[in-house]
Amino acid sequence: MKKSILLCFLAVFTLKLSSQEDLMSISLDKSGVFKESKRSVLNTIYKDELNNLYTIRTLDSKGSLLIDVFDSKFNKINFFEHKIERKRRIVGGFFKQGKLGFVEYYTNNKENKIEAFLYTSLKNELKFEKKKIFEVTLDRYPSFFESVFSASKIDKDFKGNMSFSRSGNYNVFNIDSSDKKNEHHSIKVFDEDFNRLWEKEFELPYKDKRFKLQEVKVSDNGEVFVLGKVYPKKKKEKGGNYHYELFKIVENNVSSIKISVEDHFVATLELELTEKNKLSCLGFYSDINENRFKGVCSFILNTKDINIENSTFSPFTEQFLKDKYGESKDRELRNVKFKDVSYMKEGGMIITAEEFFITTTYVHNQYGGYTRISYNFDDIIVLRLDKEGRLKWARNINKAQTSNYFSDPLMSFGTAQYNNDKYLILNAHKKMGELSGGRIKFRESFLWNTTKNNTNLYIVKLDPSGEIVYKSLLSNKEEETPFNCRFIEQVSDKELILYGQRKNKKQFLKITIN
Repeated sequence: MKKSILLCFLAVFTLKLSSQEDLMSISLDKSGVFKESKRSVLNTIYKDELNNLYTIRTLDSKGSLLIDVFDSKFNKINFFEHKIERKRRIVGGFFKQGKLGFVEYYTNNKENKIEAFLYTSLKNELKFEKKKIFEVTLDRYPSFFESVFSASKIDKDFKGNMSFSRSGNYNVFNIDSSDKKNEHHSIKVFDEDFNRLWEKEFELPYKDKRFKLQEVKVSDNGEVFVLGKVYPKKKKEKGGNYHYELFKIVENNVSSIKISVEDHFVATLELELTEKNKLSCLGFYSDINENRFKGVCSFILNTKDINIENSTFSPFTEQFLKDKYGESKDRELRNVKFKDVSYMKEGGMIITAEEFFITTTYVHNQYGGYTRISYNFDDIIVLRLDKEGRLKWARNINKAQTSNYFSDPLMSFGTAQYNNDKYLILNAHKKMGELSGGRIKFRESFLWNTTKNNTNLYIVKLDPSGEIVYKSLLSNKEEETPFNCRFIEQVSDKELILYGQRKNKKQFLKITIN
C-alpha cells in the first residue's frame, strides 16, 4: 500500500514538473570550447546589427583587458589585448554607433595627479586611438579610485564611477574628494563622443564622514542627480536618525531636496530614472534595525523641480511572510541586497533582491587554526510595485547557497526581462522541489554543497501577476564549463548570453526566449 502511494506521488510530481517544462519555450546555443592559460572575468558583452558579439574581459591578474569578437555562430573573428600597465586601471566601456571604447585611469605620481584616457576604435578594426579627457589632482581627490556607487548592490559595476544616460547620449563622472572637512564633489558631463560639455565643483554643507554616497545618475537631458545618506551630528536612539538628500545638478545650478525616512530604518536607497522621465528612490525599511526589513519604501519624484509626488511604506503581506518563514514569530527579512530594477510597459516596476551575508568561523587544526569566510547567497525576493510605488505583490524563491569565495560562478542569480515577464537564471541543486501555493525551492543541506556535479542551470519566469514557472536548461555535470549565471548579459529583447569557465576552458551560452 505504502509503495503504491509513493508511486502515485512520484507520478503526480513528475507530471507537475513536465507541465512546468511545457510552459516555457527556450532555445540554447553553445559556442565551441576555447582554451586560455589564464583565468579571466567577463565584464560585459555587446551585440551589433549583424549579430556579432563583442566580449570584454579582464584577466584575474588585472594585467590585460581582452576584447573578442564572435560572429552569430560563435566563431571568433577578431581579437584585441590591451596590456594594463602598473598604476593604470580600466574603469568602464561603451559600444555605440559602430564604435567600441573604454576608459583607463593613470596615477601620475610625478605630477601628483590622476589622468583619464579614452580609447576608441571602429568596431570592425579594433585599432584603438587614445586621448586624455580629464585629470584631477591627488591632493584634492586622494581617494579617487574608491568612488564606487551603489553600496546596496552585491556585484561590482564595470562602469566604476562613470554613469551613462538611458539613451547613451550623455555620461557623467562623479569624483568624490573625501575631504576631511565638508563633502566635496566634482561633476564632469560628456556627450556620447566624450566631448566635455560642462563640469561643476560643488560642496555640501555636511562633513565628509556624515555623507554616504548612494547613487549618481544622468538623464537623457544631461541633468545629473546625486543621492546621498546624511547622518546627524549626534545620533538618536531610535528610527529617523538620518535622512536622504537628492541633488539635481545642471551647468549653472545645484538644487536639493531632503527625503525623510520618518521613524523607520532604511539602510540604503536605490536611485533610478524611470522610462516615464521620473525619479524613483527605492529601498527596504524596518522599524527595528537596519538589517531587518518589514517592507519596501518608495519615493517618486519629478525631474523638473525634484518634488516628491508619491511616498509609500508598504509592508510585506502576511502571505509573503508566511510563505517564507511559516509560523515563525521572528518574521522580518534580513541582509537584503538589491539586484535589479526594471520597468513594466503599463507603468510600475519589478524589483529583484537577494539575501546576502558573510559568516566567519574558526577552524582548529594541528597548527592552531585559521578563520574561514563563507559567502551566503540565500532567498531571492521579487517585488512588483505600481506606478505610484505601492507594493502589488511579493514572491519569495527559497534558495540557500554558500561558498568560500565570493566570485564562485555557481552562486547567486542573473536577471532579464522580456515583454512584461521577469526571468531569473540560476545554478541550483538538481533535487529542487515545489512547495504549496505555487512556490519553488532550491536548497542545500549539510549533506551537499552546490558543486558542478550536483547542479543544473535553471530559468524561472514570473508573469505580471507573480505566477511562477521554471525550466531546467542544462545539467552542469555534463558540461565542460559551468556557466556563470550571475553576470548574464541581455544583448537583445529575448537573447541572453552567459560565460562559462573551468580552468583553461572557456565557453559562451546563448539563451533565446521564444
